[in-house]
Amino acid sequence: MPTTRSRARVTTPPRETPTRANTVAALDPERKYTRIRGVVYDVTDFASRHPGGAQLLSLCVGRDATILVESHHLRPEVVQKYLKTLPVVEGAAGAFGPEETFPKPLDSDLYRKIQGRVRKEIVEPLKMTRGREPHGRGGCVLDAGAVLAFFAFALGVYWKTPTVATGCLLGLAGYWSGTGLQHTANHGGLAKSGFWNQFWGWLGNDVAIGKSSVEWRYHHMVSHHSYCNDADLDQDVYTALPLLRLDPSQELKWFHRYQAFYAPLMWPMLWLAAQFGDAQNILVDKASPGVEYKGLMKLEVALYVLGKFLHFSLLLGVPAYLHGFANAIVPFIAYGAFGSFVLCWFFIVSHNLEALTPINLSKSTKNDWGAWQVETSASWGNGFWSFFSGGLNLQIEHHLFPGCAHNLYPKMVPIIKEECEKAGVTYTGYGGYFGLLPITRDMFAYLYKMGRQSKKSA
Repeated sequence: MPTTRSRARVTTPPRETPTRANTVAALDPERKYTRIRGVVYDVTDFASRHPGGAQLLSLCVGRDATILVESHHLRPEVVQKYLKTLPVVEGAAGAFGPEETFPKPLDSDLYRKIQGRVRKEIVEPLKMTRGREPHGRGGCVLDAGAVLAFFAFALGVYWKTPTVATGCLLGLAGYWSGTGLQHTANHGGLAKSGFWNQFWGWLGNDVAIGKSSVEWRYHHMVSHHSYCNDADLDQDVYTALPLLRLDPSQELKWFHRYQAFYAPLMWPMLWLAAQFGDAQNILVDKASPGVEYKGLMKLEVALYVLGKFLHFSLLLGVPAYLHGFANAIVPFIAYGAFGSFVLCWFFIVSHNLEALTPINLSKSTKNDWGAWQVETSASWGNGFWSFFSGGLNLQIEHHLFPGCAHNLYPKMVPIIKEECEKAGVTYTGYGGYFGLLPITRDMFAYLYKMGRQSKKSA
């Protein structure tokens, strides 16, 4: 027997501020909705024409996406242009829970000043193409080409002679694929086309390193980038809990006393989690810890399965066929462990320092999104390292402008430093060719301190 659905009233708004009430509405489960600045939009039909691609829009479905949307678009006026074309669901704001009280990008004076200068001094001089955001992707594409060439070379050597050494070489190529290709592409900063961003992100993540792009987008973009270093909501930083104590508010365990020594031994384990942990999240739970995949598409699931098949076929199946399984398995493990070690090293140093102590933003008086991003991240190295890390080294710049091509980040450094100094906001940077060394030292010093400092005295 067919059932009758009670739907919220949908209108196509010609106005800037639609009428809305803070009441729960019965939304159509077959359609897709998101909430931005207290307004609920029906994005079902917009998915196919979203300039960034349907896979990025899916991150917004079923949740308050204000921070996610505002932080990933350099030109707010373009966002408003598209929002005016979307159907507004009146009386449905409460269906997404209470409106978020977290700081938002466009409410930050610091962020808007930095954003204005980045647009005027860096972005606008670049040639516009078909009216789309000029993110300077040309240089980024050249970087991606270098990544693909190195990975193809390393894979060929690995196929011919699978050893621990060639496995580590391929692991280094896998790391670079994860940073210089998939990281930028899955953020939407590599290509002008959403399709090609999705393709390159899938190739560089699912196929090359065996990690799911779907899980990465939700876990990293929705959780980490929206709530960086929040003690409760940033699941990207806290994947190692309770083995590591990264926050003075956490309970101190006896083994934390040794975490500065055993932490590097955990970094290769990320690879194992990537290989086997994502299947439960994507196929069964439809969620990572703390992040529901409310906009998950069938195409994304299919690409996940295909990517996993191709990854194991290319990196384990082919060497096993050519040289026997016994001669292939150890190099395969070496590939995963070494690539994971480098990736963790380059990432963890940017968020785990004494100057970047995690906070609970839901209970904090800090109300400036720009200051929040700057003071919970650190940058190291220079343009040379930005090339070899896909911009992962310039975390402050990346967190302020995650949707931009990473080759623009070195140009942003002096602007952000200058504006932070004016605003009295601490910019934590370790510049130069050897910046990785002192920031690594300070990261281990912080782990050592957190392994001994009692919760009471924190």
